Amino acid sequence: MKTGTIRGQGVAACLSVTMAFALPAWGAAPAVGTRPVGAEVSESPLIANARLTLLDQLRHARPDIHRFELTVIGNPTVPSTARAGAAGTVQGQELAPRECVWMSLTRGGHSAGSVPVWFSVKAFRPVLVSRRSHAAHAQVGLEDFTVDDRDVAMLSGIPVDIQADLTQLRARHVVSSGRIVMRTDLEPVPPVLRGQAVDVEVRYGSVDIETVAVALREAHFGESVPLRNPDSRMIYAAQVVGQGRALVSGQ
Repeated sequence: MKTGTIRGQGVAACLSVTMAFALPAWGAAPAVGTRPVGAEVSESPLIANARLTLLDQLRHARPDIHRFELTVIGNPTVPSTARAGAAGTVQGQELAPRECVWMSLTRGGHSAGSVPVWFSVKAFRPVLVSRRSHAAHAQVGLEDFTVDDRDVAMLSGIPVDIQADLTQLRARHVVSSGRIVMRTDLEPVPPVLRGQAVDVEVRYGSVDIETVAVALREAHFGESVPLRNPDSRMIYAAQVVGQGRALVSGQ
């Protein structure tokens, strides 16, 4: 049987697998992965099982990835008679370019050590790649990006979905040309922007007036925003209640 978790760290992660095996009475376990000169040796069942265990975990954590490539690193020494158990659970969605499957070995119900099996990981999915540089807070559109199939295992976050609606998004910070666009690179455009003409409703008792003012800073729904009357130049505060709309209310 097997216990353990994989945690994506952006650098490396480990999965713990518990197995049962029988060691030969006369000596140590044979090495697996050693290739004699001039001979082709297929992957051992244990390494193949470790690969499938890791692959199952990665697919569960990141269903957006259409292709994983897992390459065993080095020549792990493991018992040829070992049997891997079921997969564990993955916590988080971030990937790592190197993943470790720890094989916790048992014999007769007792612990008999553990063996790490490391894999290099490549994870391919379609991503949006910036065609040009974007300044912070610059509005973006689908025409600003191209779609490409890239390895995202080394990225420290999740790329933007290629089907995402970009019409009301902007760059959160500078986004350079050729960059894979991440979810953290974009943010919603605030409903009120600095310098924008804002429709203002003034409610005071039984009086209800519609007017227009200029926003002195950007603001989100529910926030108070300073406005300037374009005629009198008077500055007052209003609450953002919609796209380009604000409200002033009194008794």
